[in-house]
Order: sequence, then structure tokens, then C-alpha cells
Amino acid sequence: MSVVLDPAVEAAIEAGQIRRLDLVRFDLPGKSVGYHRGGRPYTYNGLQYRPNRFLQMGTMNSALGIAVTTRTIVFSKIPVSDPEDAIARIEEFDYPNSPVIIAHLCGDPVTDQVLGILTSTIYEIDKVTYNKGAIDGSGERSLTLSIDLQPPGRSARGSTLVKRSQTEQQFDNLATDTCLEFASVVSSQPMEWGQKSS
Repeated sequence: MSVVLDPAVEAAIEAGQIRRLDLVRFDLPGKSVGYHRGGRPYTYNGLQYRPNRFLQMGTMNSALGIAVTTRTIVFSKIPVSDPEDAIARIEEFDYPNSPVIIAHLCGDPVTDQVLGILTSTIYEIDKVTYNKGAIDGSGERSLTLSIDLQPPGRSARGSTLVKRSQTEQQFDNLATDTCLEFASVVSSQPMEWGQKSS
């Protein structure tokens, strides 16, 4: 797979003078919300990204075979009083499998103008966990939110611990795929493994 960069981005990379802006966009049911690490709100592609909310962008864990490439991102300041902050009240949404786009923009370090996209990756929310910090001197503790992401599509998840339907298999792969044609009856057919003694 080859990726063609915008000529302005390619020139900036070749010159060795870039500023990277990391964006995280969540498309939750009924609401899209974005976050970045800057100090003020930033608007990109019609969505306003909120500043200073996520602590860790997470690294992409690579995998072989049917294993899943996952990523975990961590947010601070949970909860907050801002009613527009969807991540602080994520439990109000039906968030499993909601799309998440992590984009890295290339900017000019002198003018702070965005030149183009370095890379962009689409994920789905797998699970959300809350992590409590230690109690400080004033008796308070911090609370962070970790969001585990996986590539989109059930076929990317490897074993889902449930049988897939023929329709789902065809949607993820090929419309004429008949691989799971008899998946619904497999459990009723006995299988014998190993050697038989006579």
C-alpha cells in the first residue's frame, strides 16, 4: 500500500521543519466530539476539537495472523462540568463499536498553518475503563479514563466468541463468500478428535 502525501507536506518533511498536531475524533451515537493537545479550541473539517484533554495517544500494538492491532488512549479530568464534553459523560452513550479517527496533521512551525495530513487511522471503541489515582495531601484523588480501540469490523477482532452469520461474513469480506454457510448447524454435528481405539 502506498500513501501519497500532499506536496506541501512532503516538502516540509524533506526540509525537516514540521509541527505535528494530533487529533482524536469520536463519532458517538448522536454526537461527534474531538480533542487535541493544544491550549485552545481548534476547528478542523467543521468540528471543533477541545484542548488539553487526552494524556496519552497510545501506541499501536502490532500483531501477526488473526490477532488484533489495538490502541489505548487515556483522558484526564474525568468528570468535568462541561455538558458538551462527551468523553466525560461517555456512559450516557451507546459507545461500543463507535468510530474513532486518530489523525496526525502536519503544520508549519513558523506560521502554525496546517499543511495537510501525515496519517489517519480509523478504529472502533472496544471498552472503557476508569483508573483511580492515589490520594493526595488534600484527600482527593485523580480519575483518568482509558479507551481501548480496535480496528473496525468484526473480522478484524479475530475470535468474537460467537458464531458469525453468513451475512456478516459476506459484509466484511466478499458478497459471494459462502464460508459460513453451515455455521448455524455446526454445533449440532458431533466431532471426534484423536485416535480411536478398537
